[in-house]
Amino acid sequence: MRDVQHRAVEASVRASGALGLYAVAHGAVDAACVGTLWSAYYSGVLSSRAAWSAFFLYNLLAFAVQPLIGLGADRLGGGRTVAAAGALVTAAAVAVAALPQAVFAAIAIMGLGNSVFHVGGGVVSLKAAPGRATPLGVFVAPGAAGVLAGTLVGRAGGPVWLFALALLPLAIGVLALPAPQFAGARTPARPAGAAARPAGASVEVIVLLLLLVIAVRAYVGMAVVLPWKSDMSLLAALTTGVVLGKALGGVLADRFGWRVVGVSALLLSIPLLALGPSSASAGIAGAFIFNMTMPITLVAVAHALRGHEGFAFGLTCLALFAGSAPVLVGGPGMSAATLVLAALVAAAALWVALGRLLPQPAFRRARLKAPAAVKQGLE
Repeated sequence: MRDVQHRAVEASVRASGALGLYAVAHGAVDAACVGTLWSAYYSGVLSSRAAWSAFFLYNLLAFAVQPLIGLGADRLGGGRTVAAAGALVTAAAVAVAALPQAVFAAIAIMGLGNSVFHVGGGVVSLKAAPGRATPLGVFVAPGAAGVLAGTLVGRAGGPVWLFALALLPLAIGVLALPAPQFAGARTPARPAGAAARPAGASVEVIVLLLLLVIAVRAYVGMAVVLPWKSDMSLLAALTTGVVLGKALGGVLADRFGWRVVGVSALLLSIPLLALGPSSASAGIAGAFIFNMTMPITLVAVAHALRGHEGFAFGLTCLALFAGSAPVLVGGPGMSAATLVLAALVAAAALWVALGRLLPQPAFRRARLKAPAAVKQGLE
């Protein structure tokens, strides 16, 4: 019995370490990309107008084309090679960006490399524990920290190339290690006689509702103006809240249910985000709770499109770009009334979508399960 338990613990540690490698690589990829963009602007390589075009081009290629890349990843049948390739392409693009005459080409390649990495890492995270939000939350969480690190280093004229250099051993590690797979984690069985498709609504409608939630969340996250972010310590605290919210959101959702945690997080965050512009503590708490929904919506889309994890992950990133686009093109900030309305719409859409997607009781208290052999040994 102890040998079985020991092997199960070792397998879990290996899977956690491998997943952590993807999470660290995610932060490094985003830091390298964002740092290169800011460095090109603050060094004078890009004018203000050119820098705006470069940022928009990068976001377009890094997020909007992911569904197409996801289709390719699904055909390949795995994400490990895709993720490593994306990391290496990103690192190479950062090196090319050092040539002023090639900066726009480098940014385009960098955006595509980022997109490829995200899809590959997303596929690996989704397959690490099918039907669970925890691994995906761990994978996506460090992205915000990477964006902050890249912004600070790039604006200060620091060595952005160090982020790209770090991607080389990370990519090798991704290729060398087996993809993480948590033993015993599986999609809960559908009850006998249950319909093959979600009850009461088509898969297409459910996916569209979930993508609407993602787009609204992206818009709110970009449009809410927080003047106190100019204070570096408060900005760091805000970023920490975002990272922890994404990571813990998946854990809590698997423990207490996707629908309960996701909808509650949206509703609880409304007053806090509304007070955010005038209160740093409320804004940080609101961002923490608000971001708990991210892994839930991403894994829910993948569950609706089971067997097409790359395409599903790509669709969610396209929705992120669609929600962010109005702000990227210079749209206005968000009033408190608009914020409340947007969050209520998102909460209603999430409630309906998850209610139709996950009607079976097994999902209401979903959690990672121990391998059967371990459970027998403990009995």
